[in-house]
Amino acid sequence: MKYHILHIDFEGSNCSFDDSDGEILSSFESSDQILLPKSKRGFSYINMSFKKAKRFGCFSTEGRHRRWQCQRTWVWLALASCYITCFVIIIWLSLILLVVKRLRIPSLNNGLHRILQEYKAPTVEDPASPLWLDDFSAGIIPVQCNSHNDYQQTVPLYQGLAAGCISTEADIWLGKNRNNYDDLLVGHNSRSLGQTRTLRSLYLDPLEAILAKQNSPSAGLAALPSYLPTSGNDVPVGVYSMVPNMSLVLLLDFKMDGDLIWQTVTDQLKPLRDNKWLTYWTPTSGIVQRPVTIVASGVAPFASITANSSYREIFYDAPITKISEQGSPYNRNNSCYASASLGSAVGSVKFGSLTKEQKSKVEDQVQKANEMGLKSRYWDTPSWPVGWRNRIWEALVGLGANVLNVDDVTAATGWDWQMCVVGGLNICNI
Repeated sequence: MKYHILHIDFEGSNCSFDDSDGEILSSFESSDQILLPKSKRGFSYINMSFKKAKRFGCFSTEGRHRRWQCQRTWVWLALASCYITCFVIIIWLSLILLVVKRLRIPSLNNGLHRILQEYKAPTVEDPASPLWLDDFSAGIIPVQCNSHNDYQQTVPLYQGLAAGCISTEADIWLGKNRNNYDDLLVGHNSRSLGQTRTLRSLYLDPLEAILAKQNSPSAGLAALPSYLPTSGNDVPVGVYSMVPNMSLVLLLDFKMDGDLIWQTVTDQLKPLRDNKWLTYWTPTSGIVQRPVTIVASGVAPFASITANSSYREIFYDAPITKISEQGSPYNRNNSCYASASLGSAVGSVKFGSLTKEQKSKVEDQVQKANEMGLKSRYWDTPSWPVGWRNRIWEALVGLGANVLNVDDVTAATGWDWQMCVVGGLNICNI
């Protein structure tokens, strides 16, 4: 029940309650109990000690003074709370900045990183530039990742190489160049194609220039490991100076009828073939690794890849979910990758984590691919939230997947996947 007190006067140790008309309703000593009788004004009986009465009411001049003291105390408490909150926020931000500084990814001063700053995209009249600079890949350690849809990077090819990715992917279409000749255009769909963005201008011509410089006498590359089969200086080196025997995979995702594209692809590979820069297979030598390995994906014609039984320089991206089937045609002699979308391989992935059953499926598929000499790869993995994406990456690597399919090459190769995401936000290199 709610009680009402109209007014209280304080004189010495005596208190009295009066209503708005001045009628004294009750008086008492400091040791007495206060009894406010029920009246026509609707007051209810109240029985309380004098000390309690002082808490409930404000007594004359002293009451107003105490009320001011009370208000001032609350103001000081509010200000103190604001100061403490601001101090805590400043300390928190300082710690975040310290962590960010610790996690900042160092930028190497090599040719690749200078190219990222100076790069000019190809035009109808001029090729891309620069194509190669001194100390091209100095200090870069290759990482088992594929730069998915690499042409969408700010600097195609070079950005993935600067991150250390051992594989780069281009979607190809058959189109016409400015001279109205058949050419291979690069883009995610037919509406994004352009005559300046071709397989040659973005990938084949730059790779030819890079490998020519890397294999020149003045390149200063590290000596090849002694276990590699060599015959004098006949074995060319790859794009990564730190691991010169590493082969870069150029993953060509056929976006239209492979039989229509096939001949144009093989024709455009001629400069790399003539310089012995393409990985190849023969029945007598088996797989002979070279600086560039061509892998065909999408609607690439598997029959065309296997048609030549004496020589192959284009290898297939086999479906990882079918390589263990009875009578499977896929093997190391005709395939390089064994891939599938993560969803089709293990089912829907929720909340950035694989179930026990899904992990078991991945382990089985990866093991089978390894036994066949194929590199396992899963695409269409979650890309957001970043924390979920990183957990999937970490799980796939932990389960033995050979190649990580990534769009953010810097995050995949340079981040600490657990430390770089706080509250779903990237705090590395911000």
